[in-house]
Amino acid sequence: MLRLRRAATCAAVLGLLCAPQMAMATPSGLNNIPTADVAPEGLLVLQGFASFGREQAPGWFGGLKCGLAQDWELGLDDTLAGSDSAGSPVLQAKYRMTLKPGAALALGLANLSGDRDSNGEPFPYAVVSAGAGPVRGHLGRSWQSGNQAWFVGLDTPLKDGLALRADWIQVADGEQSLTSLGFIGQLSPRWLLEGWVSHPTAAGAADSYVVKLDFVVPLRTER
Repeated sequence: MLRLRRAATCAAVLGLLCAPQMAMATPSGLNNIPTADVAPEGLLVLQGFASFGREQAPGWFGGLKCGLAQDWELGLDDTLAGSDSAGSPVLQAKYRMTLKPGAALALGLANLSGDRDSNGEPFPYAVVSAGAGPVRGHLGRSWQSGNQAWFVGLDTPLKDGLALRADWIQVADGEQSLTSLGFIGQLSPRWLLEGWVSHPTAAGAADSYVVKLDFVVPLRTER
């Protein structure tokens, strides 16, 4: 049980990477950005989430990610219903390298699919994550075709398994940006709840909202 609780705590950093008109597979991260975190080896996370807002049709999505080997994460997402940009499933992969205690670098590829017209271009990126006391900072860069962008974020635990997360990412090839504020909370050793609001800088664009539920499945039994 202790091992499962630790695994669920590690999974608390899992988040949705979503930019306008994209349905990216969800690497471990904050709200709208990836971090250098990966799903722990031998841990599967099943996810269901909904996106909605004043100027967008509600979308329902499902996905999974898994730590198939140490420092490696693989994942897949798909649109279930309601999205204006429903396409084929999207894949993601990430490799983490420890720089020093409390700091790591990750290289990843997200939003890989066979339907770029609906899902957008692949999203290669590099990101560094490091902690200072209870606060962690994240700085990264993407090299997506038509949207080479910087992104930053912060996260910190509050209490009772609850953490606050905020991030900022450039979109439209750096001409605009998307800022978000959200939380993740541990409901039980296996269940996690996430939610956030994103504010785009594009003229006339409305805020969007995401709610997500994570279910943690250990693939290895305790010995």
